[in-house]
Amino acid sequence: MSSIGWIDFSSEHRERLRTVLDLLSAPGVLDELGIGPVRDAFADRMFPGISTIQTRAKYFTLTAHLVEKFIALKRSGGTSRTLESYLADEEKQCRIRLVTAAQGLEIKETGIIGGSFGTDPRRDVMRRPSSVYWNGLRLFGFIQPRELSLAEFSRRCVDDRRTLRTLLQESGTERGDDHDAEDINSRPRVHAPEIPPDQNYWQTLSIDLLPAEAEFLRMRMGASQSESLLGQILSSDANMAEVCALKRSTFDDFSALPFIGRLKNEYLRRTVQHARDFWLIMEGAHIRYNCLLQARLGTKESQAECNELWVNWRRRIAPFPSQWDTSFMWSLVASMRTSVKKPTHDFIEAWIAETCKGASDLKHCDALVTNQERYNKGARARLRNNNTETIGSAWIGVQELDYRQRQVCRLVRDIRDGLRATGGRRA
Repeated sequence: MSSIGWIDFSSEHRERLRTVLDLLSAPGVLDELGIGPVRDAFADRMFPGISTIQTRAKYFTLTAHLVEKFIALKRSGGTSRTLESYLADEEKQCRIRLVTAAQGLEIKETGIIGGSFGTDPRRDVMRRPSSVYWNGLRLFGFIQPRELSLAEFSRRCVDDRRTLRTLLQESGTERGDDHDAEDINSRPRVHAPEIPPDQNYWQTLSIDLLPAEAEFLRMRMGASQSESLLGQILSSDANMAEVCALKRSTFDDFSALPFIGRLKNEYLRRTVQHARDFWLIMEGAHIRYNCLLQARLGTKESQAECNELWVNWRRRIAPFPSQWDTSFMWSLVASMRTSVKKPTHDFIEAWIAETCKGASDLKHCDALVTNQERYNKGARARLRNNNTETIGSAWIGVQELDYRQRQVCRLVRDIRDGLRATGGRRA
């Protein structure tokens, strides 16, 4: 029996692994051909601090408020608990209050994390909001020092005179002795919007942002990530309005918004174009993968549907994107410190080259896809010779790349609505 393990000081890596495990449970996101690292590099460049399992903007400010309360308690001697223990209880109570305040609304649509548990105090989520939003809180400067994971920040709060070097010197129950090297900048701090004194914030807790929270979040995100696409959206009411006008859209729709063409940052503008075209190109590999699967394991009807998708994709890609620059893509991936294994790198390169020629060599296309899936999935590859499973008409693998733009659209709407709030309640 195998298991996954990690060392205690790799808490940031632990959170990344938990995020991956969350994603694997969602339909249509299994990365059968291994293009995820390139997708994530584009997403991190455009929308830093945002993840696909975030739901509402409120959790950025709510988590900051809770951490702020804990630090005040700790420094006044009001608690001997750890931050993580404190958050476990407080976030559950917040969930109960949020669900109570959302009565009459469709809970699933509210984006309340753990909302399906209702007001039952005996049930709780495995991934608390503080865990889901912590990386964004760091990147946006809510949390100081920014380099600390949630577990490390919690340990620092036990004695905020201790530096990271002190923590590294610790072994078992022995404490480090670097107290004299303390710097005020190493103390755990949090920046949170001020709660209006005339508002009973915690008793009237809502998933909607208060105006002060919306303004704080917009300014904090915009100032800390001004050269990202997220920062550019939040820098302008007009840009926010364009994003808010999008409904259930694809990234292709998003990339066609007028403000994208007005971006003064040429690198960012090219990033959006290449993110869009990367999926236009790689979609063909995923269609071909499903054509092969259906030919082996599917029905005649599903085979015909996939073959039609392939013909239509070749028609769409016939005018190969004139602005495409493979070296630009790899440069961006490297700048984001994203690791792409050589076989995957070579597969992507070869598929781009084949697409550039019109993807007319079907035998070569099929060989590229088959070899890549076998490399990426190993013994679990569906295109292995001895696979006899039945898949019916189900689509296997990635269906589209949206680079987290759906989460960004929701976040921007939350901020826009918070700025306009007059005390009403929205879903």
